[in-house]
Amino acid sequence: MPIYCDESGGVGRGVMTLAAVDIDETAAEALIARFRTVTGYHGEVKGSRIDFAERALLFELVKDSGAKITIGIAISALVPEKNADRGDHDIDVYAALLEDVVGAMLPEIPGCDSVIIDDGRYGPETLSAIRADIAKLVGPCGTTQLEHSHRLAGLQIADVIANTFFNRALVTERQGRIAAIAAPLLESGQIKMRVLGDGEAPPTETAP
Repeated sequence: MPIYCDESGGVGRGVMTLAAVDIDETAAEALIARFRTVTGYHGEVKGSRIDFAERALLFELVKDSGAKITIGIAISALVPEKNADRGDHDIDVYAALLEDVVGAMLPEIPGCDSVIIDDGRYGPETLSAIRADIAKLVGPCGTTQLEHSHRLAGLQIADVIANTFFNRALVTERQGRIAAIAAPLLESGQIKMRVLGDGEAPPTETAP
């Protein structure tokens, strides 16, 4: 099955998250279609645009779908070295999250046929280089491709989940309600969370 990957946040926001969602393409399309039917939502489904009730519904549908999800979170790694270019650092953190999360998921997914990465954040040369690095991880078991999220339901699901964990990490008035929405899938193990370190040690899986 494909692994759909999308990110939220960044160096300028103090937190970057990346969601990788292992779900069959047909199941992802059915999930988003059901979400639209219940909510009357039109357009691309994005975490930055939906309200609490819609987000909770999507998480409930994800739970019922049986999708396997890994979330990478970078906090301490978001402090660049002195005089470092913040744009380059943002790219480095994104690439590290993507490699860590995909690398952690692949051994648990027999017959992975593709890793699909959202094509909306960086320039084509940067994304091409990142895709090539992920392709090395995937190896002969599958393919790695870039796609725009409005075209694929799986990427829209990954967007909402990445955005949810971004908001879960921020200390705001929304944090508690966001955390409550994510809690059941964390507690069941359907969502696994990994924290990217500051370079002194490899990332480790963390308890919710």
